[in-house]
Amino acid sequence: MPNSSGENNPGETAPSVIDTVEAACIESAVNLVNTFVSKEVNLSHCKIVVFSEEMAKQGISKEIYSLMNKVEVRPDTNIIISTTTAEEYITSVKPSLENLVAKFYEILPRSSEYTGYTSDIHLIDFFNKLESMSEEPIAILR
Repeated sequence: MPNSSGENNPGETAPSVIDTVEAACIESAVNLVNTFVSKEVNLSHCKIVVFSEEMAKQGISKEIYSLMNKVEVRPDTNIIISTTTAEEYITSVKPSLENLVAKFYEILPRSSEYTGYTSDIHLIDFFNKLESMSEEPIAILR
């Protein structure tokens, strides 16, 4: 929280709320969440989309098409496949050098520019490779 001078206190993190629902698709999940939260879910500032490895093995093309058809989802949103459930992945991430979790998720894939430890996999690239006859889509596995 900002102090009286308007600067952020070091070590403080922005509060976040994690709600989970079970639904057949992303569209249904967003609609379901919108029925019981006080604010409407808007994906226009979404930095990442996390799929569980189990779900990815079953196929996520339907979800990718759905995300690409949503005007509010940015094409530079990153795709991450988690070895755990998506909820466990999101709750386990505790950035130590960044107070804003959203900023952390924005910076994490971009570290591929100066390290070889990750890739910057955007939704649009994943979609294009999904449609390609000569390439296979890849995602970050964490």
